[in-house]
Amino acid sequence: MSIKSNRTTERIGINAVSKIVECNWESGWQEYSAHNDDAVDGIILMRRGTKEPIDTGGVVYVQVKCGGNGYRRDQKQYPNHIGIQLGKKYIEKHRPRWMKTLGPMILIFVDDTIDSNTPSAWWANLRDEESYSPTNQGMILIPKAQRFAHHSKGDFHKLCGPTTRDRQLEEIKLSRNDLVLPRLGKDESLRNDAWNFYKNWRDDPKARSNPVLGEILVNRVGWKHITRKSRLPERIIQSWLLLGAAKVMTYTCKKIFNLGHARYIIFPDGNVNIVDYLGFRATVSFPHRHHSVLQVILRRSRLIGPQYEGTKIWFYSVYEMRRGIMQN
Repeated sequence: MSIKSNRTTERIGINAVSKIVECNWESGWQEYSAHNDDAVDGIILMRRGTKEPIDTGGVVYVQVKCGGNGYRRDQKQYPNHIGIQLGKKYIEKHRPRWMKTLGPMILIFVDDTIDSNTPSAWWANLRDEESYSPTNQGMILIPKAQRFAHHSKGDFHKLCGPTTRDRQLEEIKLSRNDLVLPRLGKDESLRNDAWNFYKNWRDDPKARSNPVLGEILVNRVGWKHITRKSRLPERIIQSWLLLGAAKVMTYTCKKIFNLGHARYIIFPDGNVNIVDYLGFRATVSFPHRHHSVLQVILRRSRLIGPQYEGTKIWFYSVYEMRRGIMQN
């Protein structure tokens, strides 16, 4: 039996992963160059659906290891797991990077010893402490039931975060001081009042910091979207009057909703720009009117590549989803 070179073995592993992702899952696979020694071989761009797959914005980072004779070291004390020997120094060097990626970090092990054309594969979550052997600091443990195949796509969707289903709305109670308060008189201008409120919000770092997402940029991106010419004047006025609620929701809400689908831009150098929309949703009580369900829309841009990762999130809009029912 001929012995395959390391390069050939690595290519078998990458090809096996890309085939499942692109053909079986109908999702995107973006491979990184082999010379990028950051223990990330590529990213999976998650999509839903089959006939016309929709980009979800979910990104999974992947480290691929192939070679049953090279990495696999099953241990008797862990009969339900596959042991992957990476080495203590390798794990110590790369684990900090694995813990800081912008999405889930997964190890996919491909065993080519039986069939190199359709090899079996398994996956482990490198952010899960249980994936690391307690008795061997250089070993990753993968449950034998955790196969990487057509059926595992749902598990990867779950890793990317919850959807909007089955989530109770947060409740927020506003005071008069939280609101955009229009001035009345001959020189009144709701636009100016809203713009001054918006600038004060922009200049307050604490009010722009979300407990889950971190910094939210409040600048002309959101203002231009709210006041665009194609929008009805009454909708613009409504958004101005809801800016106070949007501000409180931004630094209060902890539940994040994925809105719509994402847009991927893949550059020749391997970098990927992912633009999608997130939201806060809450039942808001006002001091001067009935409660209402509001939604704050955020625009997110993530630049992901072999050498760089960065995320920016902008406040984009706020609107009223449905009015509360008056209670006697």
